[in-house]
Amino acid sequence: MDGPSGISDQEFGRFRDLIYQIAGIQLSDAKKVLLVGRLSRRLKHYGLSTFAQYYQLVTSPQESRELQTMVDLLTTNETYFFREPKHFDFLRDIASRHRPGTPFRVWSAASSTGEEAYSIAMVLGETIGSANWEVIGTDISSRVLEKARKAHYSQERIDGIPR
Repeated sequence: MDGPSGISDQEFGRFRDLIYQIAGIQLSDAKKVLLVGRLSRRLKHYGLSTFAQYYQLVTSPQESRELQTMVDLLTTNETYFFREPKHFDFLRDIASRHRPGTPFRVWSAASSTGEEAYSIAMVLGETIGSANWEVIGTDISSRVLEKARKAHYSQERIDGIPR
């Protein structure tokens, strides 16, 4: 039976299981409206009339690009420079004890548009300078990773960067 959101509970359950399997994201029943709102344009784009048809599309082996589009649409990317200041204090402490001659590597998982990864790089540059260090930023959303690669941020995004 279709609810007011235009998607049946069964269809929503299939998408909920799929996004959990792919990205580890748990969608509660309260996110049903969000899912419908974010994916409805894709149904229109393909001329599909049901979410069941769209599910068939995104789970077919030849539609990996559309599956990635679906993931991009269902992920919420919150990020900013020096988010969680205590984490950067901890990084400074650890990096200050870095042994010269050994590589210092940091993985910024779920790095979204890159602000955290670039913040890590700033801390390492300030703390251990030109020593051998590396930051790797990853995210499940290809859309936000493209923004991170460009590293172009508006003035309002960089205002919170400490001197």
